[in-house]
Amino acid sequence: MIQLKNVSKYYYSKGMIASGITKVNLDLDIGEFVVITGESGSGKSTLLNVISGLDTYEEGEMYIEGKETSHYNTAEFEEYRKKYIGNIFQDFNLVNSYTVYQNIELILWINGIPENEIKERVPKIIERVGLTEFTKTKVAKLSGGQKQRVSIARALAKDTAVIVADEPTGNLDSQSAGEIVSLLSELSKDKLVIVVTHNFDQFADYATRIVRLNDGRLIEDKMLVPPAKNKGLYESECGRIKVSNKLKLGFRNTFNIIPKFLLLLLVFFFTTVSVAAIYTNYKESENASDLLGYNAFFMNYSDDRIVVKNKDNQEITASQIQSIEDTDNVKLVVKDDELLDRSAYIEDDYLSFYGYTYPANAFTEKPSYGEAPQGGIDALISVTKEDGAIMGDESDVIGSECSLMSEDGETELATVRICGIKYIDTDNDEYIGDSKIYLSEEAMGALRSSAFCQYSSVRLKAGSKTLKSTQDYDSYRLITTEKVKKGNVIVPQEFNDFYNKGKATGQPMDITVSNMYFNKEQRFKISAVTTEKNYNKVIGKDSYDEHIMDVFINPADFNALFDGGIYQISVFADDSHDVDDVKDSLRSMGLRCLPLKDAIMQFEEDAGGILGVVQVPLLILLVVVIFFIAYFVTRLILKSRDRYFSIVRMLGMSRKDVKRILDIEILIVITIAFALFCLICLLVAKGVINIAYLQYLLDYLTIKEFIGLYVALAVMAYMISGRAARKLFKTSAMEAYRGEA
Repeated sequence: MIQLKNVSKYYYSKGMIASGITKVNLDLDIGEFVVITGESGSGKSTLLNVISGLDTYEEGEMYIEGKETSHYNTAEFEEYRKKYIGNIFQDFNLVNSYTVYQNIELILWINGIPENEIKERVPKIIERVGLTEFTKTKVAKLSGGQKQRVSIARALAKDTAVIVADEPTGNLDSQSAGEIVSLLSELSKDKLVIVVTHNFDQFADYATRIVRLNDGRLIEDKMLVPPAKNKGLYESECGRIKVSNKLKLGFRNTFNIIPKFLLLLLVFFFTTVSVAAIYTNYKESENASDLLGYNAFFMNYSDDRIVVKNKDNQEITASQIQSIEDTDNVKLVVKDDELLDRSAYIEDDYLSFYGYTYPANAFTEKPSYGEAPQGGIDALISVTKEDGAIMGDESDVIGSECSLMSEDGETELATVRICGIKYIDTDNDEYIGDSKIYLSEEAMGALRSSAFCQYSSVRLKAGSKTLKSTQDYDSYRLITTEKVKKGNVIVPQEFNDFYNKGKATGQPMDITVSNMYFNKEQRFKISAVTTEKNYNKVIGKDSYDEHIMDVFINPADFNALFDGGIYQISVFADDSHDVDDVKDSLRSMGLRCLPLKDAIMQFEEDAGGILGVVQVPLLILLVVVIFFIAYFVTRLILKSRDRYFSIVRMLGMSRKDVKRILDIEILIVITIAFALFCLICLLVAKGVINIAYLQYLLDYLTIKEFIGLYVALAVMAYMISGRAARKLFKTSAMEAYRGEA
């Protein structure tokens, strides 16, 4: 049934060629008990490995029931072993961490035998080899004779037509050896049993045929007892290992060697933290580069600020503002959005202050001196001690009433009472170098009108002339002063030329305000015109040259012109990393949103672009380096598993199935490592434990990043198992086994 014609096998090592067997011719049939013998190094084991398909051959032909095998590839030889060959190895090739039952169960799983049949068959086979009392004992605890019995039981469970045994009695005492020989002889009645031994005397009473080798050549082939008639070579019952059994093997192999599991867990926990750190460092650099620029429209472009308005440019209602304030991850809502990008000026005997304006509710800290704004005309200034804004003692400033001026220092916008001082810690990482003034609602209203004046188109209709008013010195600026009564204005003397009879006093003048949100028109009466002679009397100041073209208006009238409601607000997220979530929530309310971190314009040298060109390849390189570190360390740890996978390969498991089991093993460890990382992060986020580095990572990791991290680790597991499987199946089963041994 198995026929060898002029079969030769050579070994190659360091440029040298050695002969294993040379020109061997043999015909082997079912019912024979063939004993191959010879001196050490004569080629006995090589011949057995060729017959069993564990090794390839270079010359001649081996036939299986008349079919040539010289063209067989690795997969075809594995299929041949799976269908026809049961191996009994000299060193047993059992899985020492498995029990007797699990070792026999393994071969049946590989052959795809149904679970109910396995449970029925395995105990009977164990009983047949006399090991029932050791069913649940790990193989590592058995004697040599008992291990050999397990090896025979495994071959019996497979129920193949051919059983090959390499020195099955070599490590046994005489009594155990006799029992093994007797058992093999019994099996040969309906199988082909081929035994390699250097001690023929042990088998003399049972052998039906002796084959003797010397220096790789067949020197004797003698039939001792003719075989009985047989039905020929038959295929054992076999299929593909079931998915459920792959999962069982994966879980079993993960935890059956605890030190290996703990080492792998440590490697993949380190890998998880490393990949997360690389990603968050990249995101931090990316965020920093986004701020390496400017915004032509917003002076305060904090990375946690979102500018919000209605899609139809209508006024934002109080109920909308309340809904926004109730949104998750919203820290602050500033209704006077336009004021965040304007600065104000205060000058007094003990104070010379210039800074950005904020509403009082934006101040949430404890003042260094005084108290936080309570309402009315309260104002708190936030400065550095090095700023020099406070001249004298803080007590001289606290409680003083000052004029809040426009940033050019020319227009008085409101009167404020300094209620508190906050000194900024310049060593704080969040310090950005800007002084701030936190103002009451009343003062903010005055500033709002001033801002709308700047952002609006203002036209003056005086007699026959329509004039454009801007905040430029020579463009008829609107200047507020209490010297003008409500409903009146004071204009430059050139306005006389715009009216009949050359007199503007007592004449009407219309002021029209237009912007993207509203249009207003109001009629005023010209109560006086300014000249160099009467300026001090009319306005109460000696600054005619600076105001020669200005139009003076009562503050209440000014505010009424430009206070048209709330049309644009700023929303500050708890953290810059929450901006996108807040933006999505606000857009779901039908609002238009502009995160200012996305509206930064780079300088001529595109810092962000240059950073991206450098950092993205570097990021990829670092991840690849982490992968290879993890791979090589994992391979070293899994070295103990190579023998296991070499064994299951010799038992007939395919490369695809080996890879799937490796996938499961590594994925389980990665999942546990990732779950451990997530648990620690959760405890850090809840404040249960304090690990500053992990808190830093959490600033940049969202749910999406966690999912992406796990997917990356799963891909890494897939690649590691793929490389390991390819290496294992690169050579023949026996060469792979020798390499691992």
